[in-house]
Formats: sequence, C-alpha cells, structure tokens
Amino acid sequence: MTLSHVNAAPAPRPSIAQGINPDDPIVVSHNQIYSALMEQVTTSHTQDNALVFLDPFTTSPLSFYIGLWSDASDTATISVSDAQGKFPILTFTQPVVAGANLIPAAGLLPGIQNKITVISASGSTLLPLIETAPLPPTDAEVSDPTDPANYNLFPQITVNSLATDESLLADGLYFISYFDRNNLALDNKGNVRWYTVKSMPSNNLLRLENGHFVSSAVAQSGYLKMYEFDMVGRVHAMYDLDNACHHSLYQQSSTYAYKGVNNCLVAASEYMPGMRPDGGLSIEDGVSIISLETGEEIDYYDMVQVLGLSRATRPSNPPDTAGGTLDWLHINQAYINETNNMLITSGRNQSAVFGLKVGTYDLSFIMGTHGDWPEELSRYLLTPLRADGTPYDLTDPQQAQEADAVFWNWGQHNVLEIPNATPGIIDISLFNNSNYRSRSDANSVLPQDNESRIGHYRINLNTMTVQMLAEYTSGAEGYSSLCGCKQEMPNGNIVVSFGGALFDSNGLPLTCDPGYSDVALEPGNGDVEGRLPLREMNAEGIILQDITISSGLYRNSGNIPPSQTGFYRYNITCFRMYKLPLFG
Repeated sequence: MTLSHVNAAPAPRPSIAQGINPDDPIVVSHNQIYSALMEQVTTSHTQDNALVFLDPFTTSPLSFYIGLWSDASDTATISVSDAQGKFPILTFTQPVVAGANLIPAAGLLPGIQNKITVISASGSTLLPLIETAPLPPTDAEVSDPTDPANYNLFPQITVNSLATDESLLADGLYFISYFDRNNLALDNKGNVRWYTVKSMPSNNLLRLENGHFVSSAVAQSGYLKMYEFDMVGRVHAMYDLDNACHHSLYQQSSTYAYKGVNNCLVAASEYMPGMRPDGGLSIEDGVSIISLETGEEIDYYDMVQVLGLSRATRPSNPPDTAGGTLDWLHINQAYINETNNMLITSGRNQSAVFGLKVGTYDLSFIMGTHGDWPEELSRYLLTPLRADGTPYDLTDPQQAQEADAVFWNWGQHNVLEIPNATPGIIDISLFNNSNYRSRSDANSVLPQDNESRIGHYRINLNTMTVQMLAEYTSGAEGYSSLCGCKQEMPNGNIVVSFGGALFDSNGLPLTCDPGYSDVALEPGNGDVEGRLPLREMNAEGIILQDITISSGLYRNSGNIPPSQTGFYRYNITCFRMYKLPLFG
C-alpha cells in the first residue's frame, strides 16, 4: 500500500454556508433582549436602586444581570449566597463602565431565596432577594420513562465524600457538559450553581479566552451549528458549519498565528457522509482549523491521506449498515503543540495519538501499540520506555503483551498538553479508557476486570521514544468504555470525570458496545445506568472529593423510549469537564 500524503498539503474545503451568521434568529432575538434591558437602565438606577433581571434569555436559570448606572468606571465585587447562610458564598469581580451597565452575574442556588451583595466605590449594597425555581426533573422523577420527552433529563447528583480541608482543593467550580442533557457547574459542596437548559448545546463545551463558551451538539442541527454564549446564556454568535464539529474543540493561544491568522479553533471534523472527494465511506477522520473571527475554515487535515485505511479498528463502533459509513479512526481530540509547531491528534478507534508538522501531511510520530501497522508507517512508531528509562523489547511477545496491558493508550480521550517549552519534547496527559488492552481477544481485559487510567506521557521526538511519567487509576467504579476527561490544576490537583462509567443494578461494570468497545461478556440482569464518578485528587492520587453523576434511572427493555432502542446504553455521558472560576 502506498499512502497518498507524500508532497500533499492540507487546504480548506470549498465553503457552502460556513461562517458566522449575524442573522441567526437566536442571535437576533438575544441582541434585541439585551438592548431592551439596557434601555431600562437610567440614571436613577444607582447601586442602591439597581435592577435585577433573572435569566433574561430563558437559557441559564441561575444567572442574572444587575442593571445599574455609574458616573465613573469602577469594579464591582459581587457575592452570591442563600438567604439562610447554609451554602457556600461565591464571590467574583466584574468591571463597571461609566453610564448604563448590565453586569453579568451567576452562581444562584436553585429552589430557594438568594442573597446578592455588591461592593464598589459606591459602598456595599444588599440587593432584593432573588427566588429561583427548583432544578428540572431527572429521568427518575417522571411518571413515564418510555416517553421520548422524558429521556436525557437533568443529571442526578450524589455527593459521596467532600474534602475535610477545603484549602487543599483547587480554585473554581466544576463545569461539566452532559451530552444532550445540560451544561452545569457545581461548587465544592456539590451544589448546582449554574446550568443551561436543553435547548442549548451540551457536548464539547469549551471556554474561550474572552470568557464565552462555544459548543456544538447533535441536538442542534446534528452538530452543524456551533453556539458562542456567555454565563448569562446570551448567544453572541452562531457558527454555521458545513461539516460537523462532533468532538473536541480547542482554542490556540491568542499569540499563535496559523497562516497569519490569530484566534484559531482546532476541531475534530469530517467530510459529511457521501461528500468525500475520493468517494470513500470514512467519517470522523479529519481536523479543521477555523478562524473564530469569521467562522471560516482555514485548513482541513484529511487523515485518510496520513494513515490509510488498512489497519483494523480496536476499539470500534458497531457497523453503520444503513448509512454505509466507516468510522475507522474516530478523532476525538486535536490541538497544535506550539513549541514544536505540530498538530497532535487522537484517534480513538485506532488507539493512537499521532503528530503532523503543521501545514503539511508529514507524519512525525505515532503513539500506540505497535501491532498491525502497515510497514511504511512503522518508522513513526514510538518506542515505549519503562519508568527507569529502559525500553520495552517489543520483539519479545511477553514484553509486548506487558506493554499493551500496562503502558499503551486504548480508546483514549482528552489528549491535552502539559506545558513544556523544550523543543523536541511533547508532554501530554490523556484519559486512557483502557478498552481491551490488547489487539487480540485472548489477551483482552473484560469490562468487569478493567479500569480507566489517567496517563501522563513524555514524547521525545529526538529519540522517538515515549515514557509514562505518572498514572492514576479509577478502580472498577470508574471504568469508562467511552468518553472521559481530566484537568491538571495549578496547585497540582487533578480533576477527572469518568464520563462513560456504566453499570447494571447488581453493580456489574458494563461496556457501551459489547463486542465492539470490549470483549462481549454480559452475565448481568439487563439493567443499564450511567454512574459517572467526578473526583478531585491531589498530585499523589489521593481522592479529596468524590461525587457521582447519574441518569437516576436504570434503563432496560421495559422502559426504553422507542426512538432510543439502540442508544439507551449511552444514557448519560460526559465528554468535557473543567474546574474554572465562575467568570473568566
């Protein structure tokens, strides 16, 4: 086989309708609402007579605007708590301009009266109490779970243990996006302090440098509309996409210019089914570089031209017999390592992380088990090193099997950079789902015996080696055959969501796709529920906080909405989670 990437280079695809749409009805409506609210703020609305607009766009029920007039530029420190003082106080600072202001605020508690204090040069003011509605129902709190309208409702939150010393925790709230359910933020006690309603996309949530979020999801035109919205739920821009941004979104630093363009988004993308120029069936196999200023694609990397299609998938998705598509790579993360100017890409269905020189199809490395790669790609495979720096001898079947079981990445997600400014060195962390841990069924690990891991790796491009620097394991209660994400915090803590942990009502760990994501062995009782651990650990892996997010209902053949028969095993998943300040 001869790959076609020699002397080729990526290029943008011809645009059909891609770009920022200023006439999008949601954006137009939200702009009108904002203008109407601003017109209500007059010189009489000083800080001690400020207006409060709760959830003005009906998209973020625990957020609000403070409408006030200021005679000069200032800053306002805003504190939000409950009227009885039983819950944590959230405090944040916002700028105040001379004239009329709509100051964005959030962090209210659901279903109770909330107290808001504003401190500025004008003094300290207690605003009128704000009473919020209770949280929406979970799947378990509805009368008919077979009704499609009662599927994918608000997540159920269970606090298992909290930090005995909160000073050991990293700053911020846990921002979590539950696929086609809700985006939400929890405080350090597990209380919901922000969420968006289901009409807003929840999937690949990313906070931009300007403090806004972007997200696309299947419920919003099949990932073909990407929303940019803020903490109050105002949609500032709508990106119309020609091709789905179905998985990760990553913003490069504002100082990095891609072909002279700053403020770029790196997104897992694809040719839509039936649109590949070569007539092929491959999907979810490319990376788009998109200008956040225009919404237009600057370049598209078609990874069929880099890796070919000959290697069998492991793990894989069930075959799409109706659509006739081939999900051979399944890109779920991509970003540019700016030190080495290299595009790093994660392909789940090849259990591979690989790097290309930016602006080219020149392959630099492949990180993953060495089995079954075509001969012409073998020179790009990284040699794995043990903790003491000695290499695994992969010609020895026993050592190769050991590396598969305890070293390599399998079905990985959330491959992100650990900063390292040394040229030739790339440090990454990844969520190692650990599907199979072998390319042969005979040596594979069953879901019931498996666990997911967080791996910290160092790639040395000069020696073509990779070494595991640290690893954190989930235990059986965190085995996730799909999804999962983690974050390295400035204080050394690790925040992780085991985003696809699945169990039956006997407590047996399951897989999302028996026979595809794992070896098929299911002696359970037919009940299936996602129960996703959300943890914060210190650098030694000691769990400081442990919260479980679940659907609240075991699904089985008797309570599946007809439209969800093939998908009920995915009854709650988390693709993105961060610990962030309330505003930032």
